Amino acid sequence: RIGSSCEFDWCAVSAVRTLRETGRKSIIVNYNPETVSTDYDECDRLYFEELSFERVLDIYELEQSEGIIVSVGGQIPNNLAVPLHRQGVRILGTQPNAIDNAEDRFRFSQMLDKLQIDQPAWRELTSVEDAKRFAECVGFPVLVRPSYVLSGAAM
Repeated sequence: RIGSSCEFDWCAVSAVRTLRETGRKSIIVNYNPETVSTDYDECDRLYFEELSFERVLDIYELEQSEGIIVSVGGQIPNNLAVPLHRQGVRILGTQPNAIDNAEDRFRFSQMLDKLQIDQPAWRELTSVEDAKRFAECVGFPVLVRPSYVLSGAAM
């Protein structure tokens, strides 16, 4: 799937280049060979590994990292932010709680209510029939999207 998720690749490469400009070393963990961020010349160290909790934690501990930037890598790193934070990993940039606020529809809605920001009617639904009834109630157009998916193929 050449060209998919190129925005995350751009973000990762930009973050690495910014780290380099500030005198910091960078490590990329990526399993996609079709990205610029897997070019060995872009970062100080490259791990061509799966993005899983265990693997990222292993690399973090092995490298004695200052922290991890998860907010430039797409959905999988976003999903790892809270578990890594709970394990004591220092998350740099967007904090896990802020990522969770954006991912969790209930928390996001509560935040909008607190800030008095209008939002469309919404429901958490688990069946096509429920979705059809909700659409009939609120009218069209209707946006359907899953929780904990801000990006990627699952959208």
